[in-house]
Amino acid sequence: MPCVADWLNCPLSIVQGIFAQNSLNPEWERKVTEYFKEKLKENNATNWVPSLNDVPLHYLKPNSLIKFRCMVQDMFDPEFYMNVYETVDTVTKSRVMHFGKYRDVAECGPHQEIDLNPKQIVTADRQTFYCVPVPGESAWVKEAYNSASQARVCPSTSYTPSRHKRSYEDDEDMELHPSKQREQHIGIS
Repeated sequence: MPCVADWLNCPLSIVQGIFAQNSLNPEWERKVTEYFKEKLKENNATNWVPSLNDVPLHYLKPNSLIKFRCMVQDMFDPEFYMNVYETVDTVTKSRVMHFGKYRDVAECGPHQEIDLNPKQIVTADRQTFYCVPVPGESAWVKEAYNSASQARVCPSTSYTPSRHKRSYEDDEDMELHPSKQREQHIGIS
């Protein structure tokens, strides 16, 4: 059985294992839900799950399990995705079934291609929301949630931002010097 670190830090590997055992059974999604519900009931496990409200994003490991206390501000149109799809290894011609339910993009290795045969792809839709932190939440409420949390995280070493934000001074400089803005846009230093 996986340890706490596995289902908190690598929940997609747990889901992949359940999917691999039950991929032909349409009930695999229910089994995933049951697995995580049971894990979260054990020994106040919800206190071990890091919260986006308390931990800066750059401290969180990508694809780890998190929680977020929020208000739903908007709902977007349903999003269609490949719920189940198959990849083919271009070298060995071996085939592997994958799930797409909890992913933003389809997982495909360096020598793999997605089989676009409609018989192998199961599409589904999901509802997406735009969530914001609870407006007007007082400091003592935040502190109460933070003190109840036992999740301790260190800065992620596997994530490095691909683009840094411009500083406020850069914005002012560009407003004062439109030629610099044009030079930066076309890549001149």
